Amino acid sequence: MATFQLDRMVSRFRDVLAETERLLPDQLHAYQQNLLVPLILHSHRNVPFYKQRLASLCSGTEVDLERWHTIPILSRQDVQQNLKQLTAKRVPPHMGSITQGETSGSSGRPIRYKINELATIASVGTTDRAFRWWKFDGNKSMASFVARHGDDARPPEGKVEPGWRVGSVGPHYMLDLSADVSTQLGWLFKRRPSYLTAHSFVLNEVAKLACRQGLELPLQRINSVGTVLTDDIRAACKQAFGTRPIDQYGAQETGLLACECPWCGHFHINAETVLVEVLDPNGDPSPPGAAGRVVVTSFYNFAMPLIRYEIGDFAVAGSSQQECPVKLPTLGKIMGRYRNAFTMRDGRTVYPYVPVSRLEEHLSFEQIQIVQTDPTSIEVRYVPRSRRESPDQSGLQTCLREFIDPGLNVRAVAVEEIPRSPSGKFEDYLSLVTPQQG
Repeated sequence: MATFQLDRMVSRFRDVLAETERLLPDQLHAYQQNLLVPLILHSHRNVPFYKQRLASLCSGTEVDLERWHTIPILSRQDVQQNLKQLTAKRVPPHMGSITQGETSGSSGRPIRYKINELATIASVGTTDRAFRWWKFDGNKSMASFVARHGDDARPPEGKVEPGWRVGSVGPHYMLDLSADVSTQLGWLFKRRPSYLTAHSFVLNEVAKLACRQGLELPLQRINSVGTVLTDDIRAACKQAFGTRPIDQYGAQETGLLACECPWCGHFHINAETVLVEVLDPNGDPSPPGAAGRVVVTSFYNFAMPLIRYEIGDFAVAGSSQQECPVKLPTLGKIMGRYRNAFTMRDGRTVYPYVPVSRLEEHLSFEQIQIVQTDPTSIEVRYVPRSRRESPDQSGLQTCLREFIDPGLNVRAVAVEEIPRSPSGKFEDYLSLVTPQQG
């Protein structure tokens, strides 16, 4: 599809979203059902993986959505092992051309997927809605560290393209994530963009280095994507760049799922393009305020449908009673990957967070990672600022018992460096415990 035609379709969808985001719950439910029925029928008829999986819902041209909860959850392992079976034998022409993609593979095992053009348009449209909510001007400059842009975005110069927002011509500066933090900061200082998009861990590292070097680099807006955004990172960005990041939540294989709202502060789900379920350990919907597994169904990807796909994240179910001009359903908080949650001896799942300021009371560090090694033990791995200073082991244990669990045994371990995950992401919290060990 030509770029002009693609931009026109995104613009039209953008106008639709401006109306649908204000639908009342019953109206939105009907809207979603009208998208689910053709997706289920298509998948049952044309995708081998779903022929038996969806049989109990389908009768001729009818779909019994009352049986939705009986559809088995689709795991990441299912997707990794069944690419051919999950690929549609036939895709309706109006879905557009089909491309292939691959996730970053945070755990070292990437997901390969196929996606049709209409699904891409839906994702771009919801991203543009986030820009509208937060008043981004597409004619100003954007810098990004977030994606693998290929050889032409290699450090130290990266690359530049015109137009990062549909219908606008502002320059988009891009630098591959392989750049170290010093190169990233130097590149950013040279480009001096209006806006910045990056993973939260990159924002944290660049912001702290900017403060240490005393550089002034004001930004008008910051997008945080891909990794959990903590209050400490928000504060670091505010100090370094003069503004706090906006949090967006999504996955490469599903597109943008939710965006932080400028009015109510919750994450509004892009319910016109995806169905997001937050499920408890029994597979039932988590009540508002409770955490659960994130399960996603993408309405527009007919090339490789992902139906009740468990993406590997925890989130807090939001309330539908928010006083907000946007009526879309919400998530209260994004907790992060399963491997970032701790499983305790009694089987409880804990989502750890300790303010950096409290950790700094007990040890001096350049970088830190809190690792659960068994159900009752924590290693605080840190790169020390000075080898002359010894950590306050007792105080550190008291601190982590206060914020995580009172039964923990804690020890500090000085290391030369803290490696990133296979996808290049840095994780503040990491569990080496499987739920069965708890």
